[in-house]
Amino acid sequence: MSPPTGRVRPMDPEDVPRVAALYATVFGVRGAGALEGLRQALDEMFFRHPWDDDRLPSLVYETRSRAIVGCLGVMPRPMCVNGRRVQAAISHTCMVDPGSRTTLAGMDLIRAFLSGPQDVSIAQGTDRSRRIFEAVGGSTSLLHSMGWTRLLRPSRYALAFLGRHGLPAVVSAALTPWCRAADALAGRILPHPFRRPAAGPPGERLDPESLAACVADVARDRALRPIYDGASLKWLLELLARQDGDVVFDGSIVRDASAEIIGAYLYYRHASGVGDVVQLLARPTSVTAVFDHLFNDAYRHGLVAVSGQLDPRLVPALGARQCLFTRGDGSWLLLHSREPDLLAAVYRGDALLTRLEAEWWIGFVLARSLFRGGADADHGA
Repeated sequence: MSPPTGRVRPMDPEDVPRVAALYATVFGVRGAGALEGLRQALDEMFFRHPWDDDRLPSLVYETRSRAIVGCLGVMPRPMCVNGRRVQAAISHTCMVDPGSRTTLAGMDLIRAFLSGPQDVSIAQGTDRSRRIFEAVGGSTSLLHSMGWTRLLRPSRYALAFLGRHGLPAVVSAALTPWCRAADALAGRILPHPFRRPAAGPPGERLDPESLAACVADVARDRALRPIYDGASLKWLLELLARQDGDVVFDGSIVRDASAEIIGAYLYYRHASGVGDVVQLLARPTSVTAVFDHLFNDAYRHGLVAVSGQLDPRLVPALGARQCLFTRGDGSWLLLHSREPDLLAAVYRGDALLTRLEAEWWIGFVLARSLFRGGADADHGA
């Protein structure tokens, strides 16, 4: 047997510049400004989050010549299963230098991550990542790997789709007025779902304490749920809102007519006209009202569609609102645990696992940091 070419070790803050350089190599990032923005974002993700746990460090793969050729970020997150507090660990930013992909660097990083003291490991990945993860004992939550899309302005959504797939800009510009007219007509003469959703009671600006209380309330009947407090949500909300240019972060606390909190939502509005839901929370009896509040807000801001990750419990409400079910962004939600009841909660749809409890938002924030730094990159948001 040939000797190992390197080793997995905990990441140190001094490693961040080399990890940023690895990221630039893997994802084709160019530009000094972009690298500096990326270093700052990586440092915050690896070392400045509010769930620090020395037992669960982020990991790097270092060769015998001390080059860092692999990385796997680890973000600890407290959760509760059947009333018992457990430790989750979210993996993110898993990457291996292209020149080292024929080695065991990637496999060794994943094995080291899964052998940690956490009760459950949560990851997202491509088909290749899924094969590796399952080969070392992990499994895939197929339902949480699905997505949904609610069309708000179907003609303009179709036009935007064609534009992303090669429709010349001059043709798109010529068709835009006709699509606007078609959407306006559809909203007046066609039945639900193309009419503007009812507004309902006015929403309320997100604040960390109210959102923490909302999570605890709407998820109290879930077997597996995240645990948040005001401090951790303050850090998250500030980081999620640190966007500019063609992306706007928004959200709302939703109350009923008696001013009682019934849910909340967090989402991004893109210049493309599509909204990406990061988290949606709703009491079981108020799911439709919260969805309508979201859809009305998105419509009011001119969006053509809203998309999100599937929550199995919300399927009836999504179906009633004529949402399309898709494979989402193509990634898989991957899990590993030595506790059968914990995995069972996920597979029977009894877990609150949104994009905020997985890797999606981390990858989004890191990708946006490149654009704030003026990146010329192949890796887009």
